[in-house]
Amino acid sequence: MAGLVLSLKANEKFLVNGALVQNGDKRGQIHLPDASVNVLRLSDCLHPDTINTPVRHAYYLAQVILSGDVADGEGTLELISALKTLNDVFVNTDAGVQVGKALLAATAGRYYSVLCCLKRLFDVEAKMLAAHQPVLETQDVIKAVNLPLAAVS
Repeated sequence: MAGLVLSLKANEKFLVNGALVQNGDKRGQIHLPDASVNVLRLSDCLHPDTINTPVRHAYYLAQVILSGDVADGEGTLELISALKTLNDVFVNTDAGVQVGKALLAATAGRYYSVLCCLKRLFDVEAKMLAAHQPVLETQDVIKAVNLPLAAVS
């Protein structure tokens, strides 16, 4: 079956080619046989304030293309560039496989697939960034807040 099958929760909102649509009171499925239709569930959207990592940035680029807030061709080049950078970071890892899939999907214009691939990397990226946070020594904290050593003892 070609196209997209969208499973929806009761009253879930989503965008279809930029138009806001809401599901009814019961769970449902919608089959969109035309692959050129842009669909974005609002539950899959990231708020601009949460775009603070490279994976989230690439995800957001795909999101704004799907929502119709940026022209497909215009946003695609920036998205592909961001995905190529991520591909260099995650090379030869399981995360790299997901980035590769996202890159193929982006070049094919399948932006919802890009979201699906990148969403799986949120936790991986968070763990990587947390592991590389500098560990502050007590002396560093004292200097950062300008406390005299006697105040800490």
